[in-house]
Amino acid sequence: MKTFFNRKHLKNLSLLLFAMLLLSAAFTSCKKDKTDYKAFVMVTNSAQASAPQDFYVDGVKATSSAVAYGESSNFLEVKAGEPEGAFKSSGTSTTNVSFDLQLANNFYYDIFYTDNNSYTVAPVDRSAPPSDKAKVRFINLSSAVVSNVDFGIDGGDKLVSALGYTVASAYYNVDPSKTFAVYTSGSASVLLSIPATLQAGHIYTVYLSGATSATLTFHTIAEN
Repeated sequence: MKTFFNRKHLKNLSLLLFAMLLLSAAFTSCKKDKTDYKAFVMVTNSAQASAPQDFYVDGVKATSSAVAYGESSNFLEVKAGEPEGAFKSSGTSTTNVSFDLQLANNFYYDIFYTDNNSYTVAPVDRSAPPSDKAKVRFINLSSAVVSNVDFGIDGGDKLVSALGYTVASAYYNVDPSKTFAVYTSGSASVLLSIPATLQAGHIYTVYLSGATSATLTFHTIAEN
């Protein structure tokens, strides 16, 4: 038995096949684009008593060299999405802490290894400050000071009040000549002076570390 197609049917069939090819190409492109999504992370070791740390993403070491206490890596390009992050003491296969990340495409993040084999993640705002200002934020990562603290200009106004342990403050545009201090929350009692050296046009994170009050100190990370 012979089957006959008229030109109209052939035309409709051709259009349908073309539409299916377009959908298939778009789907394939979307899948490919997803795999190309990337984020950027800077790894910092703020755990005073820790060994140097290697950072892994989905079981693959992302840091080229171990990150010792008080040190930070450069920004590392990793895949965006929800990969698993992990810290391991350098030269060992033992995982100190692992965690699920949520990394948006083309965004930047600070990932801190903290006291007691823990971690915290803070998104980085890379938008430029005014040309005559520096942009800075503060984080308390000292296990010796787990209560809320205030940050402010040394000898001047407070910028941040009642900042919790491992919580990152907002960013502030400041004169680069200013230095800072951390205070007992709600008081004028200075826990630590922070004579950080900042430059106009740059972005910084200043964090506290120290496992005891006697070893309380600060570190400055340049984010750009």
